[in-house]
Amino acid sequence: MAGCGAHSAQTAQTGQVITAPEQHVQPAPPATSTDPRPDPQASEAAGNGPATGGSTTPASSPGRVQPKKVERCHTSMLTGSVEGAEAGAGQRYAELVLRNSSNETCTLYGYGGMQLVDASGQAVPTKMERTPNPGPGLITLAPGESARATLHWTAVPHEGEPMDGPCQPTPVRAQVIPPDETDALPVAWNVGPVCGFGSIDNSAYHQ
Repeated sequence: MAGCGAHSAQTAQTGQVITAPEQHVQPAPPATSTDPRPDPQASEAAGNGPATGGSTTPASSPGRVQPKKVERCHTSMLTGSVEGAEAGAGQRYAELVLRNSSNETCTLYGYGGMQLVDASGQAVPTKMERTPNPGPGLITLAPGESARATLHWTAVPHEGEPMDGPCQPTPVRAQVIPPDETDALPVAWNVGPVCGFGSIDNSAYHQ
């Protein structure tokens, strides 16, 4: 017994530590997660995509180019002319042609406006009357393509107009306003005066 006591004292003096035999301890089970988000891999496998808390934007396919929106034809994109004049039984017919002179495709839809002007720059009586045939339809004009409105008026003076000489001042130019525009396009007018106080039947633009 004395020998054992001496050995214990010696161990304490030298600072050596005698460890207990190693014990095998079962690890604690993992804590239950309080995060409500599903497992991303499980979500993807289910076809729902990863849960990110917000909407995701699908990546664009490589090489895909979004089609460019086609604008309406603005006045600055067009040139005009009066063509195909015909006369018969006191009636006059012509085509008011608008041509896409730009480098961009554009659209026309519906009726336009017009004001006749004489050589001095003064407005001549003009009253545009819309006709239903043909009616409005969307027209796509590639560069160089054209659309037309059919015009009809009378060359017979109405009551209250001069019977000798021109029934109205002779126009030399038409200020043409394309559909949905406010700026006018100057177009040469060489088809004579418009009787009936400037009344002109005009169709919607068509091809």
